[in-house]
Amino acid sequence: MNNNIPQNVKVGWDMTETLDDSKYAKGTGIFSVYEKVDFGADVKKRSKALLDLGFETLLDNDFIILDFIPYPGLGSVGEKDVLKFSWILSESHRILIYDPKTRRLIDELYTCSPEKDGRIMFEKTNKNLGKPRKSILINEIVSKEMALQEEPDKLFHSVENASKRLRLAPDMNYCVSSVFFDIPDRKLDEDNLETMLTGALNKDDQKPVIESACRYDPQGYTYIHQSSKHFAGLHSYPGTLKSAHLSLIGTGNAVLSVLEHVEDVVYKRRKTDPTISVKIVAEDF
Repeated sequence: MNNNIPQNVKVGWDMTETLDDSKYAKGTGIFSVYEKVDFGADVKKRSKALLDLGFETLLDNDFIILDFIPYPGLGSVGEKDVLKFSWILSESHRILIYDPKTRRLIDELYTCSPEKDGRIMFEKTNKNLGKPRKSILINEIVSKEMALQEEPDKLFHSVENASKRLRLAPDMNYCVSSVFFDIPDRKLDEDNLETMLTGALNKDDQKPVIESACRYDPQGYTYIHQSSKHFAGLHSYPGTLKSAHLSLIGTGNAVLSVLEHVEDVVYKRRKTDPTISVKIVAEDF
């Protein structure tokens, strides 16, 4: 995503010509688990070390950082608190989750940028921490036509069908990549998306939750959410793609609850079966 607007395209949602956002049809996802990561016993130094790692490796990859949110807040971190730092980037989002008890670090990146796939960030992170115990690189497809050709086994007509096939264990941790295709234009407006996701994520979360959003006019919208139960990162594609990509990290129950709520809002009163892509990126971490 960038702010270079073609001259023949009007800015705003009443565009007379449809924005061609097909260059973002296939992005990249990187999910890694690092073990025995020691950021020290001092809470402030631990937070700063994790924060520095995130910023330095993103900047090494030339990502443009638009926003950063910590959970819990930097001013009230306890010795046993799980740290979650996430970034909204001009082409993507990134989340780092560190558990000081297990010394395990989770690193997840989604990028739709055809120019930056996060590999330099990944290499720099490995240089700092050593090789991860687990690392998964996946194609993130937000074009329905491309998905039908390249990964038809990942497409479903409902979240219920996906859950039956994928069999998400209620209390096991998952990282899930999902795409909702054929979204009506009115549902791709940022106000509708923010209301939809806030409702889905906040309904059973323990407070406080932290969220941030960024609008790319006219390309789309990015939203990230953090809480004790979830991490969520959403990117919308309102042009020719008419889809939205949603990354979720949480238990099977938490992930399914969000997916079902989003499906209900996006496809309410729809007469034909929707098309939804659901991929388990990682589980049991």
